[in-house]
Amino acid sequence: MASLLTAPAAVLLGTPPGEGPVLVIVPPWSDAPAILAASGGRPLGPVRAPFAVLAAFPSPESATQARAHGAWAVLGGAALAALCGVSDART
Repeated sequence: MASLLTAPAAVLLGTPPGEGPVLVIVPPWSDAPAILAASGGRPLGPVRAPFAVLAAFPSPESATQARAHGAWAVLGGAALAALCGVSDART
């Protein structure tokens, strides 16, 4: 049962962010703007959730640096779409 729950999480958390907006998962007690700034990012939108912030980074590499500055995870657009049940169904 545990593997059924952890496998999808491992895939989502292991997906490197690509170009475009990313979701940065942070501890609720952290300073999310400081984590973003330290890794070259900036928040998108006027409001952040308790555990996450939508952000823009100059490159996918700088987005992955957010983990080194205190973020729990950095999810790219593909991971966000998967969480929402959206697939690329272009034919």
